[in-house]
Amino acid sequence: MQVGTLAVQHLFEKDVLYLVPLYQRPYVWNEEDQWQPLWEDFRRIAETMLAGKQPRAHFLGASVQDRPPVPPGHIETRLLIDGQQRLTTLQLFLKAFDHALDHEQDDRYRRAIEKLVRNNHPLSTQAYESFKVWPTNADRADFEAIMDAADRAAVQKHYGKTRDASSVGRNIPDAYLYFQRAVAAWLIDDGATTRDARIAALYSAVRDNARLVVIDLDEKDDAQLIFETLNARGTPLLAADLVKNSLLNELQKEGGNPELAYQKYWQHFDADAPFWRTETGRGHARRARIETFLQHALTLLSGEEVATGHLYTAYRDYAKSPNAGPAVARLESFRRYGRIFKGFYSDHTNPRIAVFFDRLSTMDIGTVYPFLLKLFDVLEGQDEKLIATLEYVESFLVRRMVCRLSTRGYNRLFVDLALCLDGDATQVPDSVHVALARGTAEFDRWPDDTEFAKAWAENPLYENLTRPRLRLILEALESAMRNKFSESKEVPKNLTVEHVMPQTWEEHWPLPNKESSLAEKTRRNALIHVIGNLTLLNDKLNPVQSNKAWIDASDPESGKRQALARYSVLYLNKDLVNQYPSKWDEDDIIERAGRLRGYAGEIWRAPPPPSGKDEERA
Repeated sequence: MQVGTLAVQHLFEKDVLYLVPLYQRPYVWNEEDQWQPLWEDFRRIAETMLAGKQPRAHFLGASVQDRPPVPPGHIETRLLIDGQQRLTTLQLFLKAFDHALDHEQDDRYRRAIEKLVRNNHPLSTQAYESFKVWPTNADRADFEAIMDAADRAAVQKHYGKTRDASSVGRNIPDAYLYFQRAVAAWLIDDGATTRDARIAALYSAVRDNARLVVIDLDEKDDAQLIFETLNARGTPLLAADLVKNSLLNELQKEGGNPELAYQKYWQHFDADAPFWRTETGRGHARRARIETFLQHALTLLSGEEVATGHLYTAYRDYAKSPNAGPAVARLESFRRYGRIFKGFYSDHTNPRIAVFFDRLSTMDIGTVYPFLLKLFDVLEGQDEKLIATLEYVESFLVRRMVCRLSTRGYNRLFVDLALCLDGDATQVPDSVHVALARGTAEFDRWPDDTEFAKAWAENPLYENLTRPRLRLILEALESAMRNKFSESKEVPKNLTVEHVMPQTWEEHWPLPNKESSLAEKTRRNALIHVIGNLTLLNDKLNPVQSNKAWIDASDPESGKRQALARYSVLYLNKDLVNQYPSKWDEDDIIERAGRLRGYAGEIWRAPPPPSGKDEERA
């Protein structure tokens, strides 16, 4: 078995036939999970080149290939044991690229692309040998129709579709139609770069910067068994597998014992497959948990942002860097950080740490994890300092979420924040506190009490936040209202968010008629979705509350306040009942928001003032 990294140029420019065995599944890639992400990667590389920068190669994944015997002098043939989806998609993309070009003006690039999609071997005996890829039986007719078509219109006509059709309901032609449409739209001269420059950049992006790891089998390898292991048994070849193999091979070259190193440093990743191989995330971002870990660990180790689609490339770049150290040191780092990462998903003995991870999961901010890997490593066994640091990070994130500040710069911010952990461990909380408070820009500032108070009172959080994030805030307030005298600090989960004054208030909630009705209506609608008008209820009480009045004069037992007093045990609702016995209006919403902010300010404290500000206030 031989392993190498090849660019598209080296895969397709020579005469070679990649034959998909009959036992392979049909072509199954789709727009959301594969085509669009692939196109976005190619587009990003091309635009990086147009900006005069050197792009990072795009890692497409792996291809496992076997060499069947062929007659002497005949076309070189490879059996695609794994990777047929990738290579088939590349061929469809290249054909779509060809059809997006002007067939007269862009003849040079058409001929260049032709070399990547057609073989021209003098001893070929079968018509299909002119293709670079020959799919499994179920896909051959579709593939041949696309690769032999003169243009997009010919493809649409072949499937009985009109010229404006973007889909025919079959994966192979639909992939071609998606790419042709995307490439044609992108190639239009945008005024900043010419069409010719864009063609050249995209061609180079695909030909030179798209890479695959190619694993060549030899006569000692059982191709069918390897295919079954990679596919039927649910153990696909991941970037983490490539990293493992690279590390063990390198360690052997350094004179180490790969078998012992595997048992000591890596075996736990494979032994606990239900945890590490479980896929998490949604849509095209869904991937095995070990890939998520690898992304965070490499980001921390390299000090550079690592994209999910470039894990193996990022590892290879890091391994060549002077800070990487020998292979055994890298294996030890992955083992150590892997143990810490798995601990993030375990039951935490300290309840405050458990709450932090629960809230972080709800906020869905994965860019914090490289920093957390190092933090838990540095402060292992020091829960008091660990909790203090986590509370600063949580306050930073929640305050920014309430103030609707961007998360776009978090990748770089938390990579840089990890540098605060290199000094004296006893000073870590203070170092992180000061570093987070240092930001002044929209992408990195920690909102002070003035900014937070304004957003807390005025932002329509019901509209601006997802329900889980909004519940996070209300659950935190509920927990803060409970004290040492409460029977339980445990807040029920998965309650529903309820408006105290309902969204459709017109029937039971007349305007006060102190101003013009338009002004009153505008003010009321602006306050309906703010935090002061929101609470939590269980899913049975919520519908019963509906649009009822706060106090029902005709039936004193059926108003909203009466129902809360009778049924709800939440402190949020006890507070409503006790503080507002006779009415609930706009002034009460504002007043309650201010009181709730007192609790929020205790949970998510403000950053320290800039140097010298304390003296000014004094």
